[in-house]
Amino acid sequence: MDQKRAIVAVVLIFVVLFGFNYWQSRQRKEMAAEQAGMEAAGEVVEWPTEGATPAGDEGARGSTTPDTDDAEAGDRDDVMVTQDPAEETTPERTITIDAPLWVATLSNRGGSITSWQLKEYNLRLDPEDKTVVPVSLVPDGARALALSLDYGPTTLPVDDWVFESESPTYIDLTAGRETAVVRYSASGADGVTVVREYTFRADSYAFDARVDVSGLREPSGRRSIWIGWPGVRPTEAKEDGKAPASVVRVDGGIAKDGLGRFKERVEYPRVGVVEWVTTQSRYFIAAVAPEGVTCSETRAIGDTEARSVGFKAAVPIEGEGASVMFRVFAGPQDYGQISAMGMGLERAIDMGWSLTRPLSVLLLKAVVWAHDYIPNYGVVIILFSILTKLLFYRLTHKSFTEMKRMQDVQPKLNALKDQYADNKEALAKAQMEMYKKEGVNPLGSCLPMILQMPVFIALFQVLRTTIELRGAPFMLWITDLSQPDTIAAIAGFPIHVLPLLMGLGMLVQQKFTTSDPSQAGVAKMMPILFTVLFYNFAAGLVIYWLVNTVLSIGQQYYIHRSPSAAVGVSPPDAAVREGVPESAPASVTALPAFDTAGAVDETSRKPQSSNTSNKRRGRRRRKKK
Repeated sequence: MDQKRAIVAVVLIFVVLFGFNYWQSRQRKEMAAEQAGMEAAGEVVEWPTEGATPAGDEGARGSTTPDTDDAEAGDRDDVMVTQDPAEETTPERTITIDAPLWVATLSNRGGSITSWQLKEYNLRLDPEDKTVVPVSLVPDGARALALSLDYGPTTLPVDDWVFESESPTYIDLTAGRETAVVRYSASGADGVTVVREYTFRADSYAFDARVDVSGLREPSGRRSIWIGWPGVRPTEAKEDGKAPASVVRVDGGIAKDGLGRFKERVEYPRVGVVEWVTTQSRYFIAAVAPEGVTCSETRAIGDTEARSVGFKAAVPIEGEGASVMFRVFAGPQDYGQISAMGMGLERAIDMGWSLTRPLSVLLLKAVVWAHDYIPNYGVVIILFSILTKLLFYRLTHKSFTEMKRMQDVQPKLNALKDQYADNKEALAKAQMEMYKKEGVNPLGSCLPMILQMPVFIALFQVLRTTIELRGAPFMLWITDLSQPDTIAAIAGFPIHVLPLLMGLGMLVQQKFTTSDPSQAGVAKMMPILFTVLFYNFAAGLVIYWLVNTVLSIGQQYYIHRSPSAAVGVSPPDAAVREGVPESAPASVTALPAFDTAGAVDETSRKPQSSNTSNKRRGRRRRKKK
């Protein structure tokens, strides 16, 4: 009856998970259609080709290489222009910075960033849509590094001000120029002046953003600069629901506000000593960190419809003004590049539990290092699967050997269960005596697997989140190791080959691990359950587990077929007799004979230790007395 219930439960799980996969695929299509509409409606910056002039800018140049005077102005603009920030007649003027890794657009409205597109990464919300749309870390219509000032009882919305700059409308960092400095300035009617200066580097996703504020003459105990970044929206057709988040380093620890927190509230404040704050999706991140000072408060801002979590952070001001330098990173979650900044920002990357995180980092570095010599991440994953199998060979060999021993003593266990069906205490005692005599450890097959779990968990985390696997091809139909290996679709349901092969391999493997007929039904359901669980996993992760399964089958086949790997088991009736307490009825000592063909002679077993023999003789003497 219990077996039937277990089978029914597994079948129900199978139906629910496949139904969920189908529903999820429909949701992704709807989201992709909606996102495509948004992209079509929004303005996308086109990267100028060599010699082209950016359209729509009155101050555009006829060449991508500015003259000397304009180049110097692009490097630094020291002109301060005083104007009424509320003036609405001033047309919006944008500045485009074209770098090898990214292209950014800045606006004189607030002196903020209106677009930050990554050249090496494309949006992938619909796997069937081949349109090349670059990943943008600033949503359409939003502004990154928008400013506001808390000044007494009021808040000055600096992002509404119209700034002035003498920089050219197009700055090219792709033709050998290493840095570019863009300077904005504006003054309000109340005498408050704000200067914004950006320093961009051609070969980096990191840049500096300095904010100078002066003229805060009115007495006030509440003065601070607020700076923020709108949420980084999903870029994948299958985005992990836990990935959109704002991560903060506050009071020396790491705090994370995931999208799931914003079902009832829009903002979550955090007060303390804040060193940096981020907004991030599965693969991309935008982070802000003040230099020389710390933020006193941050607010995570969730948008459940856009599936993103943005932030804004406050730096306190003392006196009439302040000058604050912010270090900014806007790009992929590349562990090497982020850790090179030397500010601990790599802790914002999800590398798993704190206990396994160091191992995950080590494995990530090893995978990236191996790719320098083997330019195919699929081959690297296969080699790492083989390497881990060799590393844990002795442990897995012991585990599989214990499984074989348990299979060999299974007939004796069944006989004991029949003889002690009405006496559970006597059954337990008889089983333990038999385990001791045969040298079998019921937990021996589990412990080696438990010792390997930290490595499996760390590899799982690395292969699931590493940006290096995004878009990395392997071979044949496997064109992206970070996505499921879809080969076709039937009635809208995707067909993934690797999980099916993995399930087939596990079905073969369970034939070596299960000999008890009462467990065979449930054992056959396990490959199906794992196939469902792995069905939408990234192809890279499934390749690792598939190779591991194939190697395990070979190892178990060797243990079962090789004479040198055979395990000795004593004749069943003798083993059972030794496991029967002397006080047991005589009727239970006569047990049916078992076929022991193929069993190894008693002399091939491990001898009992002298300590164990002495204990048994001592028990017998006490019973005779």
